[in-house]
Amino acid sequence: MKNLVPFHSTNRTSQFSVEADCFQTKPTTLTIEFKITGPLEHIVWPSPGVIESREDGLWQSTCLEVFVSETREKNEPYLEINCSPNGNWNAYSFSSYREGMKPSSDITVRLKERSSEKNEAFFRIEVNSSQPLNPRVVGLTAVVEFLGGEKSYWSLRHAAPQPDFHDKNGWE
Repeated sequence: MKNLVPFHSTNRTSQFSVEADCFQTKPTTLTIEFKITGPLEHIVWPSPGVIESREDGLWQSTCLEVFVSETREKNEPYLEINCSPNGNWNAYSFSSYREGMKPSSDITVRLKERSSEKNEAFFRIEVNSSQPLNPRVVGLTAVVEFLGGEKSYWSLRHAAPQPDFHDKNGWE
């Protein structure tokens, strides 16, 4: 798994590590794994959903995210996938950097596995598309909200002066 780094290092973020990875398991399927290690009781975890459903605004609290594109070019299309630790999800397509955002109707997201031990939470997410996916450039990111309201923004790297998961310069 790849280590994600917080945008700002704080007393709280220094107690945690966030790791993630993305695998293409079929031409139309991605598997994304996240591991959060640290004192988990300090994280705001979304309430369990009765039904895992599509929902907007998941990034406003603890949320696991992946961005995928066929190219690093700023003005080329990409997908944003959000998955809450409670299984709620969303998928958006963009025509270019932060432009043309719309729900991606051919994508579904399922939280296939979630487990936790004393100081480690693990999540496996499956992304299915009705169209082939070609994730040549991937941005692995997470928002972690702590009790008290502090939010931390984790990414492979931060390329902008503010947290910006859409910036492909922070992807690999």
